[in-house]
Amino acid sequence: MSVTNQIPLKLPHEPSYDMADFIVSSSNEAAVALVDSWPDWPLHAVALVGPAAAGKSHLGHAWAARAGAQTLAVDATPDDLQPGQAYLVEDADQAAYDAATLFHLYNWTRETGGYVLMTARTAPTKWPFSLPDLRSRLATLPVAEIQSPDDKLLMALFIKLFSDRQLQVDLPVIDYLLPRVERSFAAVRALVALMDERSLAGKRKITKALARTCLEELSDR
Repeated sequence: MSVTNQIPLKLPHEPSYDMADFIVSSSNEAAVALVDSWPDWPLHAVALVGPAAAGKSHLGHAWAARAGAQTLAVDATPDDLQPGQAYLVEDADQAAYDAATLFHLYNWTRETGGYVLMTARTAPTKWPFSLPDLRSRLATLPVAEIQSPDDKLLMALFIKLFSDRQLQVDLPVIDYLLPRVERSFAAVRALVALMDERSLAGKRKITKALARTCLEELSDR
């Protein structure tokens, strides 16, 4: 009995958070400018807002490396905070964070010369915290928003993601994908991962036919 497909190995693709690996376009240049302007921020705390897989973590970790910031643990308490320390708060719009801790973080960093960068999918005024003092602080945060990707960014993202997986893909295949893929970072990442998996399993080259099959598979999910 012959085996026509091989089982694809789930090899990890570790993300790079180096700013040199971040693709800049009109859809995210405001967010990049905010990160680059540190420490000359208009306020000691700022928010970076955008859809899933838009690059918020990339920019956040790049800033953290530059600022020597710690990532705030979801279960952190006010006693865990250090004076003068910079903090990265990822997915700050998740209710898992303790409102009192975030309120103390805002005040403590302001009083001791620290900084805070918060990432989220929605604007700070929409975050699910009922503590009035925290909500009033969040309403003052300067916000940089990452917009949905334009064609230039989508093409660059396809090229980078395929390259990260050491896949050789002809430009006509990417041209085929651009008008057909959902216009989101998450969708592009999911499609590239599926095409890589199907190409490996079937020992197939990345072609328009494979791209069409993968697009249909994702649409049926």
